[in-house]
Amino acid sequence: MLKTTFLIALTMIATGAFAQTPNTPPPSLEVAQQRARFARDQMNSVEEKVKAAEKKDKVAQKRLEDAKADADKTTKQLQDAQADLAKARERHDQAYQELKRSHDAMQESNKPQ
Repeated sequence: MLKTTFLIALTMIATGAFAQTPNTPPPSLEVAQQRARFARDQMNSVEEKVKAAEKKDKVAQKRLEDAKADADKTTKQLQDAQADLAKARERHDQAYQELKRSHDAMQESNKPQ
């Protein structure tokens, strides 16, 4: 798409540069060849720039996909860690309650009657 746009723009520029008015004589063959070479060189240069830009775009897309995959993986790890923390907190609370009950029972048994 980008390549096509550049080629169309280049063609329009070249067409404007080569436009003739009825009062001017046609350019010589040598001048026409020079203009054609110049236009071809410009087109090749633009094509190279387009290819380089497309290559950079593909690399950037790949990096973006990799970053998204890493973010998804990290999010999953975070969710797993949060779930493990909640389970550990629940076990801790249960163990604390049991310890408290044991402590209270020990205090009751140590009271002089």
